Amino acid sequence: MKKDKKKEKKLSKTEELEIKAAEHLAGWKKALADYQNLQKESDKRLSSMSDFTTNAFILELLPIFDNYRTAIKHIPTDQQKESWAIGLEHILKMWQTFLDDHKVEQIETGNQKFDPYWHEAVGEVNEADQDDQVIVEEKLAGYKLKNVVIRPAKVIINNHK
Repeated sequence: MKKDKKKEKKLSKTEELEIKAAEHLAGWKKALADYQNLQKESDKRLSSMSDFTTNAFILELLPIFDNYRTAIKHIPTDQQKESWAIGLEHILKMWQTFLDDHKVEQIETGNQKFDPYWHEAVGEVNEADQDDQVIVEEKLAGYKLKNVVIRPAKVIINNHK
């Protein structure tokens, strides 16, 4: 009978160790899952902060880009083939590439219905041949980054009264 008790104790110890091992494994898996969730949350926060600073930086650059585009439009037709004018066009393409590389997109306004999330109405007209609340003119381009408005497009809308 002594042997049976020793076997029981040995089995009990083995079972105890298996239970403890299972508890430790479960604890380790929970800790790993918590760590992975923390990593994902940290990555999201860093991405949000990065997007926020990118938006702020781009917002400061947009007036320069807008004025540059306006200046290019005012190059006299007879001088558009001059090397200096062609150089300015290349610089404009570099600006556009910069915005593209940073995933900044221009907000659509042509033949669009007014949406206050994307557009800011700065004026209105009452034209019977146009649909109500349709953008008839863009006054200043709007931009977005990852579907977040950096600057709304300033537009004139048709408003039937």
